[in-house]
Parts: sequence; C-alpha cells; structure tokens
Amino acid sequence: MEKLKRKKFKWTLRERKFIAAYIKNSGNATQAYLVVNPNAKHPRQYGYRMLQKVDISTNELLNEMGMTDAFLADILQKGLASTKTVGKLAPITIDDYAIIHKYLDTAYKLKGTYPAEKYEETRKVIVLGRKKEEEKGEGNENNK
Repeated sequence: MEKLKRKKFKWTLRERKFIAAYIKNSGNATQAYLVVNPNAKHPRQYGYRMLQKVDISTNELLNEMGMTDAFLADILQKGLASTKTVGKLAPITIDDYAIIHKYLDTAYKLKGTYPAEKYEETRKVIVLGRKKEEEKGEGNENNK
C-alpha cells in the first residue's frame, strides 16, 4: 500500500537555484539557467529543458513568490469591496461591478477552479451532394 502513495518530489540544489532565478527574472527560463550555469553554450535550450524537468505548478510557483492563499484572499477582499463615485451634483458611491468581476476572474484563473461549462455547443456539419458524388464514382467504376 505504501508503494502506491505518491512521495513528495524534492528538487536538487541546482533546481532550487533555477526556480529562485526563474522567479527573480520574471519567468525567463533562459536568464534563470544562465544564473545556474553562466558558461552554458545553449542557455535557451537548457533553460527550457530545466523548466520541463522541474515541472513546477502555478500554485507552487505562486507560493514560492510569497503569494500564498492568505495573501491572495486579502487582495481579493480589497478588490471585492471596490466602489466608484457617480454623479456631479450629488455624488453617490456604488459598487464597481467591472472591477469586482476582474478580481473574481483573476482569482479563478490563478486557482484553476473555473466551473465546467453547463452546455457545450455542438455543431453538425452536413455536406450536401457528397453521397451522390461517391455513388456516381462507384457507378462509373462498375461500368468500366
């Protein structure tokens, strides 16, 4: 039973340095690899390979950057409380639904928790006259 349990993958020192450099260089794998190995002949290729090897998820990357769930929840709360002032003579404050929507959209994208589509659109393509052409073609072969 223990063999079936997934062990937590730990990165080597070189991979951890690459991840730190990747975060520092705003997601540039080439520059991150040059930090790890400054004398690399093909840093673009090796940076890509290292990024594939490390296989870090978005959530792990955000946590490494210090954007934990608590931090994101705090930012989300501030965004959900967005308001705007309308009116020149008697200004009033109302909820800014456009900004609130952007905050919610970004939060769902970061966490990867968009709900599945309720209705999927399916399209049927009907090619008219194709069957007749195939039958004509077969008929011509039979006549030969």
